[in-house]
Amino acid sequence: MCGIVGFNKQNSKKLNSMIKSIHHRGPDDFGSFESEYCSLGHVRLSIMDLSKLGHQPMVYKNLKMVYNGEVYNFKEIREELKKANYSFISDSDTEVILKAYHCWGIKAVDKFIGMFAIAIYDEESSDLVLIRDRVGVKPLFYYHKDSEFVFASELKPIIKYKEHKLNINNKALNEYFKFGYISSNLSIFEDCYKLPAGSYLTYNTKTNRLSITEYWSIAPFFKLEKFKKTEKELIDELENLLIDAFKYRMVSDVPVGVFLSGGIDSSIVAAILQKHHGNIHTFTIGFNESKYDESKYAKEIADYLGTTHTEKILGAKEAKKILHDFVNVYDEPFADSSGIPTIMVSQVAKDANVKVVLSADGGDEIFCGYDRYWEMNRRWNTILSIPTPLRYILKGAVVALSKIVSNSKISYKINVLKNLLEYRNLEEMYTSSISFFKDNELEKLMKQKEVYSSKNSIYNGNVSSMEKMMLWDYHHYMVDDILTKVDRATMSVSIEGREPLLDHRIAEFMAQVPFKYKYKDGTSKYLLKKVLERYIPKEITERPKKGFSIPILEWFKGDLKVLFKENFSKEQIDKHKLLNYTYIKSIYKNYENNNLNNINKLWFILIFQLWYRKYMSKNKRSINND
Repeated sequence: MCGIVGFNKQNSKKLNSMIKSIHHRGPDDFGSFESEYCSLGHVRLSIMDLSKLGHQPMVYKNLKMVYNGEVYNFKEIREELKKANYSFISDSDTEVILKAYHCWGIKAVDKFIGMFAIAIYDEESSDLVLIRDRVGVKPLFYYHKDSEFVFASELKPIIKYKEHKLNINNKALNEYFKFGYISSNLSIFEDCYKLPAGSYLTYNTKTNRLSITEYWSIAPFFKLEKFKKTEKELIDELENLLIDAFKYRMVSDVPVGVFLSGGIDSSIVAAILQKHHGNIHTFTIGFNESKYDESKYAKEIADYLGTTHTEKILGAKEAKKILHDFVNVYDEPFADSSGIPTIMVSQVAKDANVKVVLSADGGDEIFCGYDRYWEMNRRWNTILSIPTPLRYILKGAVVALSKIVSNSKISYKINVLKNLLEYRNLEEMYTSSISFFKDNELEKLMKQKEVYSSKNSIYNGNVSSMEKMMLWDYHHYMVDDILTKVDRATMSVSIEGREPLLDHRIAEFMAQVPFKYKYKDGTSKYLLKKVLERYIPKEITERPKKGFSIPILEWFKGDLKVLFKENFSKEQIDKHKLLNYTYIKSIYKNYENNNLNNINKLWFILIFQLWYRKYMSKNKRSINND
């Protein structure tokens, strides 16, 4: 695991500044390459081939490369390259990637199993090629305006390069307040983007020509004919896939651990690895507030499996310490509060001298796990059952009723019904249901309202409604919230996070599994649970899903309340002229009057305020208020 940076000119001062800003991603080594048309920088976290032979940038003939990630099947690819007369001096996957690209060009990526953000500069063609892994586990940002091109693993190096002279992207800011994260390919800054997952970018450093090509997507696999296999055959095949995918994630020259929450996904990762590899170290975070705490379940799983288990309780005081560094870890507005325990559990693993951790993300999106899928499906089917003319009549009646009802609780329910009757399609309903600030609330909050538009619409065709929602999350929430959360948290303490459930072969397999085996008889993650039953008794694992969420309401009623007061003053809100102080004041007043529904809205605003104070307050002219 590493960090990479680069740009299309020569400037040692800027390059060194960028490299220094992501030292946490790779404290073991650093390197650079400079030429008239391209500069590359790299920081290294040594995981495979700990010797200097894995140093980057790596050079082979006309190619210069920096790379972040792991290609787990590099040994098989290396043997194939040896047959094509390539020789090797290291035992690193970096050398294999570089020579695979030399041999097969961009088609080499089709052979890679892993997570990666790769930058390759070809001195002969002057092309700089950026490649992001299929799912988007590894981040890759780029800035492009006029003849200027900059890229990096995080936003911090680009901020350094531009010397803080960046404009806030209002469309991205609206999306942040809607979902709590900013999805590909936007970023919080104008002219700065995230390279979409499963894509590669080609930039010619002489002509300034840029193109982006998608090389992989999960969507086409949903269009293939579904498997005609028995339930047992599907369970067997899935188990074999999981074993193989997890085995690859154990490729390392340093100790490996597992984040264990006690839920289905992390339990199956720990169970399979403990059985087929052994000596697994598991880590979990607990809370004093019992309704959030799953540590006892994680310990029960760990005791059953026989792992070396470590847990730590996260309280408000520890959370406050983490929160002070939160916007440094997440360098664009990011409001997933479970980032706090993820940072802490990463530190716990680091303190145990574990340098690689496996996190069980992606299970809900691939295996159909979120409660909201079947709830939204029920609502959508209800809407479709109402004839269109009748829907318009009911909508008019509801609008009229909303004007005469004064009770806030009844008014809220009427507004929910009104929205249900207005939805034109499933995506509109789904994105609205998962929004923290609804459209009418965004109009009150934002000085400049941008209409949200999905960059990856819910897919049409022979796909069930619930699978359409799974696909939306796969391309949005999973990549730009969950994977962002884990990457930044683990990297902030210089350890590597791996995602075994996100092996693309598992996703391709599940896309072709008939939906009745994903959600069967009211049971979510049906196939995955059937595999897990082969390792852990059902009675140990079956319980309501919680995940790494935090007691945010309780904390901000106590020790953390001062943060609201410090950041919600008129002086602080008016500094950027992006948000309406009057509306924020009303939300906060309702919260103080025990209207607890507003806690997440206040959290979103707080994170933006903290982010702005760190990255933008010294550069007021950078705000775009056109």
